[in-house]
Amino acid sequence: MRYTDRPEYKLYKALRKGQLDIAQSFIQQGCNIHRVTENDKWTYLHQLSDGDTPPESIQFLIEQGLDVNAVDSYGYTPLIYAVRQKNLPAIKLLLENGAEKLINHRPEDGATPLKMVFDSKPYSSEIVAVLLEAGADPDAKIESGSSFRNSVAVLADMPPEIPELLRSYPEK
Repeated sequence: MRYTDRPEYKLYKALRKGQLDIAQSFIQQGCNIHRVTENDKWTYLHQLSDGDTPPESIQFLIEQGLDVNAVDSYGYTPLIYAVRQKNLPAIKLLLENGAEKLINHRPEDGATPLKMVFDSKPYSSEIVAVLLEAGADPDAKIESGSSFRNSVAVLADMPPEIPELLRSYPEK
């Protein structure tokens, strides 16, 4: 059977498109919504927190009992994937449903959710604000000894709102 013909893939595609009635039908037919991929240890939340997944699909997965703090084989949580892809609705939903417990979680590469804001441009001051409000530590260091606050001071193309936001959080 081709991968694209598998029920798990069809469930993924339905969720990616926000087709919750179709997703529910696959689940009722026995498709495992709590499936974890063998190598990457991804849940549907890991896979769908990035990109353009409709917020309704993220909420649906949370309501189905998927763990918002599940850690994959890379040490990443769904929140880290959502931040990396600048998926603000997913970030908010994950945080509203318990992801703040791992707001300062560091995988092996040291990239906290806040540090992941700098994974690609444009840098989002709105995401920074949401993460800081949820308790992200702007002074958490990665292996190089750098912190989010240090990066803000040296990176080019930094929106002026980000340094302004950091002024509200005194250095530790």
